[in-house]
Amino acid sequence: MSDDSTERALIARREEALYDALATGDTDAFEDLFSEDVTYVHSTGIAETKAENIAGQRHGVHRHGPTTTVRGHTRILGRTAITRGLIDMIDTAHGEPFSIRIRQTLVWVKEDGVWRLLVRHATRIPV
Repeated sequence: MSDDSTERALIARREEALYDALATGDTDAFEDLFSEDVTYVHSTGIAETKAENIAGQRHGVHRHGPTTTVRGHTRILGRTAITRGLIDMIDTAHGEPFSIRIRQTLVWVKEDGVWRLLVRHATRIPV
């Protein structure tokens, strides 16, 4: 496996961990997954810092179910990587779950040997 292939596999595992944390509200996982400088942009256009996003998870503001990757591609540029793709997510509004498709861009930065999320930007796609 080439160095880029190995790094893409590591990033894919971090992305899966992000989706697991979204589904469970695991704030400890977010602490590890997010860079201190993360900007997390929801499909609603709301942008949050690390502290704001984790507080939203902790207080039940963000309620997500399973997330599935439809397709994606990661390009590595030194200590930075960009993942672009589509995901399907179960979200909740007013206590009712619903499915959404999201086009997202994830920017990862390698900090102390670990890939951490620096930017997440999401746009909801009508289905």
